[in-house]
Amino acid sequence: MSTPEFESIRIEVDADTVVATLCRPDRLNAVGAQLLDELAALARWLHQRDDVHFLILDHDGPVFSAGAHLREAHQTLSDPAHARARLRANQRAAQDMVAKLSSIDQISFAAVRGSAYGAGLGIAMTCDFRVMAESAVFSLPETKLGMFLTYGLTPSLVNTIGLARAKEMILFAEDWPASRCLEVGAADRVVPADQVRPTIERMIDTLRQRSWPALRTSKQVANAAAAARFGDVTMCEPELAAEALAAGDVRDRVGDFLKRRGPR
Repeated sequence: MSTPEFESIRIEVDADTVVATLCRPDRLNAVGAQLLDELAALARWLHQRDDVHFLILDHDGPVFSAGAHLREAHQTLSDPAHARARLRANQRAAQDMVAKLSSIDQISFAAVRGSAYGAGLGIAMTCDFRVMAESAVFSLPETKLGMFLTYGLTPSLVNTIGLARAKEMILFAEDWPASRCLEVGAADRVVPADQVRPTIERMIDTLRQRSWPALRTSKQVANAAAAARFGDVTMCEPELAAEALAAGDVRDRVGDFLKRRGPR
């Protein structure tokens, strides 16, 4: 089966491992509609690759992902006649991506050599393991912009770090250093930036000594044993997002942020 070609993701296949690299550092690997579609397509392709056992999700540039593509979001919010429908469609696409990447058979690793924000952290959270550079941070800045955490990520975050810590991370919208992320379970390893990929390679080497059918089955059983991640909250989230984001002050807050940051 041929290797897919994307604009926002570079795909490399090495025997039983696929490295998928977010490759738009000029946009800080921001998460827009195109990246969502390409990540979902990557997951569909991986579902058909029985010969691929491991996925490494890496990134070009100093930032894993700056989060949602705010200029794209601002354009959507600036068209009131169509904003709600487009926001609903975006949320459904995002939830589809998260569900597909989270459920692949392959054992997946996020190589977080640079910081991950908002939707970018959400992408990293779809992986089974996150290896994080000592200098990186995780952050969910949505409440600063008048938003709430979407993409169906709240249940996954609660499952990973617990309810109290998830509330703290979401509501306070502060940068969490790597040491804090390791403490609460948001990161699985914290190492110097130049050791992120070597650490993942060593973890994969260890897993290669196990039975692949046993690994695949164990991952799926563990996923099934977790509390429901796509229940009532995520079913109604697109509607909640459409109303809250389109009717609130999100457009103005995002516009102010973009003015402060300048053109990119």
